[in-house]
Amino acid sequence: MTTVTAHDLAERVVEAVAPAELPSFALVAAPYLDHPARAERAFRRFHDDPLGFGLGDAVEMITPVVALVSGSVITALSDGVGEAVKTGAGKVFRKLVKRRAVEAPVQEWSADELARVRAIALVRAKALGVEERQAEALADAIVVALLLERDDPR
Repeated sequence: MTTVTAHDLAERVVEAVAPAELPSFALVAAPYLDHPARAERAFRRFHDDPLGFGLGDAVEMITPVVALVSGSVITALSDGVGEAVKTGAGKVFRKLVKRRAVEAPVQEWSADELARVRAIALVRAKALGVEERQAEALADAIVVALLLERDDPR
């Protein structure tokens, strides 16, 4: 069975939403993919805005967010999307941040499963401070990247 990694998914998404970041993708994404909890803490500290504007205003590169969201999606897929969504958004994030899957099987996902993946990606991106419109675009790109990985694996 073919599998998809968080790295593969994140790279496809960055290629779609921020192709200018591809040359630095490996360097920038590595800490977020290899040690997501630690990297997320550093990301939040670095992007903490004392004026209260939020993380979304400070994010200059999308690669770190894409890497963290991709890791969450791969974990949800490896755990079974339905189970992850049933537990509720708050529980999903506690679960996803604590344990990261290395890869998930590439399969025929139903429209309902893809909608759940999109919901996980959307909530996760917004939790990282991404503004609504950009979070929506990122969630859509995650779903498209999964479909491309299924139909056209690299």
